[in-house]
Amino acid sequence: MRARLLLCFALCLAACKGPLPEDFRPVQDSAKGEPRVSVSLNRILSGRYRTIAPMCIGQQYLVRPPSGEPVQPAGGLAMRPGQIVEFRNYQPEVPTNITSLSAPAPLFSPNLVKPYNTRTEGKETFSYWRYAFPEPGVYEYFDTNMGDPGRKVVDSYYGTVSYIGESDAPKAVVCVDAPGCVASAECVSGTAPEGTTCCSCLGVCCETDANCTTDKTCLRGRCVDKETGQ
Repeated sequence: MRARLLLCFALCLAACKGPLPEDFRPVQDSAKGEPRVSVSLNRILSGRYRTIAPMCIGQQYLVRPPSGEPVQPAGGLAMRPGQIVEFRNYQPEVPTNITSLSAPAPLFSPNLVKPYNTRTEGKETFSYWRYAFPEPGVYEYFDTNMGDPGRKVVDSYYGTVSYIGESDAPKAVVCVDAPGCVASAECVSGTAPEGTTCCSCLGVCCETDANCTTDKTCLRGRCVDKETGQ
């Protein structure tokens, strides 16, 4: 009886605590619906262990066209708001999750381990989580179980964990364009007229340097600074 009273008292205290703090980041439920594409985590392909692949999902553009030709789409997988990516952990005994420190919208998955959303295809069993990207922009994500994911902050009351700063964990990108966005030389140079909805993925995902602006180079599917590699 005493234990029950203490439990009720603790629940009352929690209820009186007020609204959740602004930095409260609970994990997000898996989205409903069919994914446009899947991402492999902790998978062995051709004898090579891969933590995160592919490195960049999004529309590619010919940002450095030959003289006189306009900027135009040139490969990649176009993503639009509301479309879903399925993240798969092919070693579901190993804790893995997807987190973003810099994105247009919160992106925090649960740990993809058994028995969470587990299914088998062929001879491979995996735990999966689906995320519907709600807004246009560049979503850079990583696995918080790999490397140093930034400064760890633990909420003193709720015990929830969030991360601030940069991470040295392997990163990957999903880039989402707005429907009907504009891909133009003015958008690339930042001189587009006010009110123009420029495509978010200009100069983000790439196969060659032609998909990147002149100050960047194509590295592992993403345009990065020539000097810093970031």
